[in-house]
Amino acid sequence: MIREIFRHWIESAGNGPFSATTTIAALLFLAAKFPHRQFNSAELSVLSGIGRTAMSQIKNASDTPFSLGKCTLQRLDGWLAKHPGFKQQ
Repeated sequence: MIREIFRHWIESAGNGPFSATTTIAALLFLAAKFPHRQFNSAELSVLSGIGRTAMSQIKNASDTPFSLGKCTLQRLDGWLAKHPGFKQQ
């Protein structure tokens, strides 16, 4: 139910002038409210500020934090702590 509402909210937000801001706010809300929620790489790219190319490299790493194409923000943070070369400057 929440996923359907969130998906509809994101799709409808694309039509407004604040679509990027609204999308980021929605992702931040979900990450804070549901710490065990798994995000895809595009969503994690927005939440963490890591570029999509670096996110793809993380996803393809031998010890990737991703499972079935998704990852929690906490698991990604833990992985980044062990791999300082991927952190943003």
